[in-house]
Amino acid sequence: MSNVLMEVKDKIAYVTLNRGPANAFINEMYIEFADTLLELGEREDVAVVVVRANGKIFCGGNDVSAFDSFDSRTKANYSAECCGFAASSVWNCKKPVICAVQGAAMGAGMCIAAASDFIIAGAGVKFGIPEVKLGIPAAGVFANLMVPMHKAKWMAFTGNPVTSEELYQYGTVMKVVPKEEVWDEADKFAHEIAASCYRAVGIFKQNFNRNLDARLFDKFMVEQNSFMDHMMNSHDFHEAIAAFREKRPGNFTGK
Repeated sequence: MSNVLMEVKDKIAYVTLNRGPANAFINEMYIEFADTLLELGEREDVAVVVVRANGKIFCGGNDVSAFDSFDSRTKANYSAECCGFAASSVWNCKKPVICAVQGAAMGAGMCIAAASDFIIAGAGVKFGIPEVKLGIPAAGVFANLMVPMHKAKWMAFTGNPVTSEELYQYGTVMKVVPKEEVWDEADKFAHEIAASCYRAVGIFKQNFNRNLDARLFDKFMVEQNSFMDHMMNSHDFHEAIAAFREKRPGNFTGK
């Protein structure tokens, strides 16, 4: 079965992450997701896209087992580009994207939510970029789409998450509802957009994002390149991964 499901109904495209239990991404899933979003953006029968996920977790981020393949810069760079391509495909999709987040959105999952146009989230849902706990300085640019710079730095430097209620206070999350109502609430809003002059809405979205920032992918890759330049072959990166897997505190040396 596909890791990314897609269906179109009544001018609404539903893109569903489907790689349980945590919907963690691997390279092939990043590409499948990005290709789907960009294809839907070109379809005249699609007014709006709803991104959602099966299971209790929206997305746990990158599959940590993929880090074992980082034995060369070429492989690490390809993985980084796949992740950036997927998140940027939401930002660059020519149709508005509603993210229906019923469970935790971490790492790449938070990036996808951050790049979307609207977020409907479940009560108490956590959004975070815990990459620093794995020795990876990444995704700060996407955190800064969700919260002000100083809060984004707090998220990036500590790896600690924020809740849907806090993001609602920032205006990032449009609505907080019980987790079991997230899909229905997103569907209601999607129908509202689909009933409008959706060609104009799509053009408006493109103009908004082009004027806000045309270099989202480039900024993400600045962070990824810093990881490859300074962390990938370091003691602390490998220690961070080992500590995560062994569920213990890391013994970091700054080397």
